[in-house]
This record gives sequence, structure tokens and C-alpha cells, in this order.
Amino acid sequence: MEEQAYIGELIAAIVYLYVGARMLRLASRTGEGPERLLAAMFLFTGTSFLLYDLPIILNSESLWTPLNFAGRVVYLPAPVLLAVFTSRVFRPESAWAGWMAYGCAALLVVGVGGSVWNGDWEGFSTGSPWFWAEWTGYTLPSAWAGAEAFAHHRGARRRFRLGLCEPLVCNRFMLWGFFGAMQLLVGVMIFPSYAEYENDGAFSATWDTLISTGEILSLALILLIFFPPALYQRWIQGATAESAASS
Repeated sequence: MEEQAYIGELIAAIVYLYVGARMLRLASRTGEGPERLLAAMFLFTGTSFLLYDLPIILNSESLWTPLNFAGRVVYLPAPVLLAVFTSRVFRPESAWAGWMAYGCAALLVVGVGGSVWNGDWEGFSTGSPWFWAEWTGYTLPSAWAGAEAFAHHRGARRRFRLGLCEPLVCNRFMLWGFFGAMQLLVGVMIFPSYAEYENDGAFSATWDTLISTGEILSLALILLIFFPPALYQRWIQGATAESAASS
């Protein structure tokens, strides 16, 4: 059952690496910092997922703890990069936004360091205060990203009605908001998944499937934001034109 449960996470890892590579190519063309931040975030996340999966792929119990710890450490930059992205894109002139990114990084370092100090190298002990420090550090950036995007989407909709905002730009704000919300939901689902592992000594295929589905849906949103197919672009243009005509 555990081997089956990890199939979804392996798929998510591959898709994360694919999206990260595409974002890296986009960043090389545009030369923009935000694209580089997202590319690094996705590549770190995909590599982390692969490290978590390797003990199952290799059928090696001896590698479970070291590779889980490696995956945990490799993932640490990802939420910090998301917080930095949110700060630079949505709050470039706000000093508190920069400190938010530093705060998330501090929570992650304190959470991982504290749990390792207490012998919990895998970080699955949900009853530990160190778990909650780490959990807050990687969940808060997702909630912040979603909240900022939805707030900017409302403003973009008002500008669109005045002809001051392109429909695809308005749509991207909404999709990014859903990305943040989906990542937040994944973070919430991690808690019962880890709690079940503590009780049973194995991860549930059900929770792993739900979490992996949330990750893949998040990545589908990213593809629509940055690499929308022509059919999707025409649909958004047509749908917004009809909405404007009827209002």
C-alpha cells in the first residue's frame, strides 16, 4: 500500500521539475528576477519530492531517515522563495513584506533545528512545537501569496471594466490566488497525514493521493498562468468580452 501511495508524489515531483525547467527557460529569455525565484522554488520542491520517494523506489529501509531528512532540508528554500516572490511582486515598497520573508525563513530553521535537536530527523511529530514552527514557516507564504493575488484580482477587475487591464492579466491574478489557496490546503492536509503516520507507522494512500492531487492541480494553475495554450487564451478573451458586453 505504501508503494502505491507514493506514485502520486512521484508524479508531482516530475511535474514540479518540468515546470521548474520551463520557468528557468522563461527567466533566461525575460531576464526577470521573479521568474528565477519561481523556477528555483519549483526545482527545489521537485528535488525534495524525489528524495522523499527514493527509499520507496530503491526499496531500502536503511535510506528512509537520511533521505527523508535530505528531502526536508532541500525543501526549506522553496517557501522562502515564494515569500520573497510575493514581497517583490505585490509589496515592493513595503518594509514589512521583506521581514515577512525573513520571519518565514527563521520559523523553518528553528523548526527543523529544534526537531533535529530532539532526535526527530524526519519531522513527522505533530505534537512537537518544532513541527508547528516549521509548518507555519512553509504554510504562511502560500496563504500570503493567495491573499495578495485575490486582492489584486479585485482591483484588476475594476480596471478591466474601465478598459485599463487586459483580461489575461486579470485572469492570472485569480489563478495565482487559487494556486496559493491550493498550496495552503495541501499544507493543512499534511497534518492528518503525518498524524496517521505517527499512529500506524505508514503513510495512508488516501492522504497521499489527496495531497499529490492538490500539488498537481497547483502546477496545472501555474502552467495556465505562465504558459497558457492558445485555446485557453481565446476562451478567456471571449468570456471576458461577453461579460463586458452584458454588464
